[in-house]
Amino acid sequence: MTFSVGAFIVTISNDIQSFATAWPKLRELEKAENARSYAFQCRDHLEIWLETIGAERHTRPLFVSVSDDAGRPVMMIPLGIEKHNGVRFLGFLDGGVVDYNAPVLFGSAAGLAQADAVALWSSILRLAPAHDVVVLQKVPQYVGDIPNPFYKLAAEPWPASGYFLTLDPGHDNRALQRSTYAADNRRQRKRLSEIGELRFGIARNEREIADVFDTFVRQKSRRYAETGAHNGLDVPAKRAYYSALAQRLSNGNGVQLSYLSVDHQIVATHWGLVAGRRFYYLMPAYEAGIWRKFSPGRLLMEELVAWSYDNGIEAFDLGIGDEEYKLKWRAQAIALSGGLIPITIVGRTYCAVVQARGALKRRLPPGVIRVIKSLQTKTHKS
Repeated sequence: MTFSVGAFIVTISNDIQSFATAWPKLRELEKAENARSYAFQCRDHLEIWLETIGAERHTRPLFVSVSDDAGRPVMMIPLGIEKHNGVRFLGFLDGGVVDYNAPVLFGSAAGLAQADAVALWSSILRLAPAHDVVVLQKVPQYVGDIPNPFYKLAAEPWPASGYFLTLDPGHDNRALQRSTYAADNRRQRKRLSEIGELRFGIARNEREIADVFDTFVRQKSRRYAETGAHNGLDVPAKRAYYSALAQRLSNGNGVQLSYLSVDHQIVATHWGLVAGRRFYYLMPAYEAGIWRKFSPGRLLMEELVAWSYDNGIEAFDLGIGDEEYKLKWRAQAIALSGGLIPITIVGRTYCAVVQARGALKRRLPPGVIRVIKSLQTKTHKS
């Protein structure tokens, strides 16, 4: 479907291959000088997402291309419609594995007026397949150096921020020096080196990737159990998503599965993304038992920051969450927004229920909320 909105041409398709020549891949992002995108919205990432998580969630994809009247691309928007408990939701392709939801923006988007963004979005929603609620979550203020038009369309501040370290590749390691962990990390490295050879590695071949991935899943699952958090790796589609990305996109820009070992025993692992000049620190894990006291996960992160310096990375993205360690690294915050937009009577009812639950939660004492979360976790596991 193609239609005009003022001076813009909009095309909607359920097949991302309709835009294959213009939609950048993870490995192409650094060379695509005119395109700005987070890793999560790159084409090869989305294709694997649809094969795994999207298939399990029965997501109906909705890919949108916006160009100007001269035919220059302005933005690409990866959306989907899902139905849960009788309510149809339209939003970015996420499923709980995406840190930032945004369109792919091109240079011409820098001059996009907010009134034009509102008109485009209204037309897209009007012509999209039927849905009850628009869900906008974790929407960053910028995509690269261009303001994200969806940031103001999502009217509420998101309850947590994203964080990143600005690096100066090939020049110095000021981010490492700034970390308040630096002195303790040196001490821990010395202690581990007295036990055996300390080695940082990146899984390269199929066998190594499989072995490191199995260790990563075991370490991460144990940590989920310790904290009482929901183990997403227990969900077959999510495990398939992480595994497929690692197996298919680990060479060059794309996915990086790394580890820290002592005399060939892997004591820490990390699953992350690399796109353009941005590294995404997403899924760290580490060994428990006697290794815990050596802070192996923190040492692996330090190795990854150093690797990023050596490989021309300009931003080391720490993802969403206000954890204390990010402040100790003196990371910069990424402003995020979100919001629910009801479209139908069903949608308005759903949004009213969500608002009522939110108001109740704000009135409950923190201790009661912790008990409720604990019971929900136990129910989910059973």
